[in-house]
Amino acid sequence: MFKIGIQRFTLLLVSTLAVSLILLFVYLQVEQRENTASVILKSINAELSEVNYIISKNTTSKEDVIVHRPLLDRVAANNDFISAILIHDGHKILLSTDPSYKTILPSSHIQSNEKSLYDQLNNRKALEGKVRFYTNNKINTLSLMFMLDKEEIDLSFYEDDLRFLALFVLIPLFVITFIWIIVHKFVINPLELLRQFAYYQESIPKTFMLQELEVIRHSMVETFERIEKEKKELYAVARTDSLSGLANRNSLMEYLQRLITNSQRKHKEFAMLFLDLDHFKSVNDSLGHNVGDELLKKISTIIDDVLRSDDFVARVGGDEFVIILQNYTSLLELTNIVERIQNALKETFIIQANPISINSSIGIAFYPKDGASIVDLMKNSDIAMYEAKKNGRGQYHFFTEELNKRVQDSIALNKDMRDALLNDEYELFYQPKIDMQTDKIIGAEALIRWNSPSKGLVSPNSFIPLAEENGFIVELGEWIYNTAILQQKLFKEKGINTKISINLSSKQLLVDDFINKFTKCIEENGVHPSFIDIEITEYMFYKNNETNIKVLNAIHDYGITISLDDFGTGYSSLSYLKDFPIDSIKIDKSFIDDFDKERNRVFVDTIVKMGQTLKMNVIAEGVETKEQLEYLKRIECNQYQGYYCSKPVCVKDFEDLYLGKNS
Repeated sequence: MFKIGIQRFTLLLVSTLAVSLILLFVYLQVEQRENTASVILKSINAELSEVNYIISKNTTSKEDVIVHRPLLDRVAANNDFISAILIHDGHKILLSTDPSYKTILPSSHIQSNEKSLYDQLNNRKALEGKVRFYTNNKINTLSLMFMLDKEEIDLSFYEDDLRFLALFVLIPLFVITFIWIIVHKFVINPLELLRQFAYYQESIPKTFMLQELEVIRHSMVETFERIEKEKKELYAVARTDSLSGLANRNSLMEYLQRLITNSQRKHKEFAMLFLDLDHFKSVNDSLGHNVGDELLKKISTIIDDVLRSDDFVARVGGDEFVIILQNYTSLLELTNIVERIQNALKETFIIQANPISINSSIGIAFYPKDGASIVDLMKNSDIAMYEAKKNGRGQYHFFTEELNKRVQDSIALNKDMRDALLNDEYELFYQPKIDMQTDKIIGAEALIRWNSPSKGLVSPNSFIPLAEENGFIVELGEWIYNTAILQQKLFKEKGINTKISINLSSKQLLVDDFINKFTKCIEENGVHPSFIDIEITEYMFYKNNETNIKVLNAIHDYGITISLDDFGTGYSSLSYLKDFPIDSIKIDKSFIDDFDKERNRVFVDTIVKMGQTLKMNVIAEGVETKEQLEYLKRIECNQYQGYYCSKPVCVKDFEDLYLGKNS
């Protein structure tokens, strides 16, 4: 069955009406033209008959025609449709009201065979009558011609056409257009809005003026709101655990499918935590399932409150929960979240006057390393959870033993190094910086060492990266510069007035009051800023660049020199040397180790020459042999440090070394 929209139907109806009106206008216009032509022809013919009668009555010869000029002039002047009146005998014009007519018109311009009076009037240039008179009882005939004024006739028709155009075209079209606008605004537009609302349910149409349409709109709104509410309720029931209010297994499966797809595309990992309550069955058995259910509600609320907004938790069994963690910067941050959950669940719950203490065991698996599918992740995190129970419950365990051991070692190291600061186990060693020309000690780099009672001397490479990762470097770095600045003061009191170089982390520079604390320490110890040098790495240049430039400029303006450590091993760029206030560059040990290779010598030569050109001090690190030293002297390197002179030593040994070498 043929179907058509209401907008097209209305447009078709209006178009049909417009076409009908136009056809009616054409028909009436033709009729009006015929009537007008009839009136004009009748008026001219009446004049023609009357003039013909008068002339015929009062004429006896051709010469008498001339006496009728006043009559002809009066008739021509009074009738707008007559431009001139002529009388001729078939050979020549005997009398004319307009001297410009000098020839007789052919009969084709006077006669017309058209049926339409309008066409006759258009095609004829004149109307002709016969003047008959007697001369000696003989009938003579002259032609009386009324020349038509085409401009006046056309103007008459034009005025009629304009009136008809206004009455039967413009006004009807205006009315039709107005009707179309009204129908479109109050019927078509509302119906279109209802159609879109029925399809998409995006925006609710505003109230309509027409009552019938408003009833339909109101009914549709109520219906869709009810359907949407029921749909949400059904969706929530299907994906929400009825007891805890958390997501259920269905919701977890949907979430993991989306998350795995997204993580696979972005090459990003996430952690699945399988949490099981320890000895929960005994709660149900001894106190009843109603107490157990209320305990589960409490525990669900606590877990949800501890987690961050972008974490996900679902209850997948009686006392089993699955937690998904995505955004963590390190394993330490991840384990902190796990510990927060477990610590929050260790509190004693009062359920229906029953005090209940309960622990949780958590197994942790990572996507994609420990499983690239939902099934594998669930299985492996469950295995890790049972391993945690096997090891004594109330703890967490990673699926891989290697990772589990590494995380546990990292956690233990984090605790130990923080305790070490409280227990004063850290110490600064000092490695001399030697002037190439004088062979004198002109500075020292302060290097931290950890004298652990249980581990012995711990290398900075073991704990500094972890301190950088977890932010402890800020607290540890503050201890380092406070100790080094104080030591410069103590050195000076013993006649050792040498510059101390202090390594700074980028995280220290981001602390709001770093500059104030740093300069205050210098001032309180009475140390001149020129005897303090800070060493930074190229890592600072591409992270928080603007902030670092601002802080380093403030330090430099204060009078402290700045050295660029490990130059050439990172993201080296001449723009760094231009934008940052660098006084010295330190050639990394890796270049000095292989100085005997042509390629490395080119790098070392280039760095030294660049430093000379930029008027920067150049320091070679890791000098261990005489050959290395002689080579550096030849290329005019400014300073060096390394085992050839001395390894980093304690304060007492440095004092002895300085006094012995600089005496």
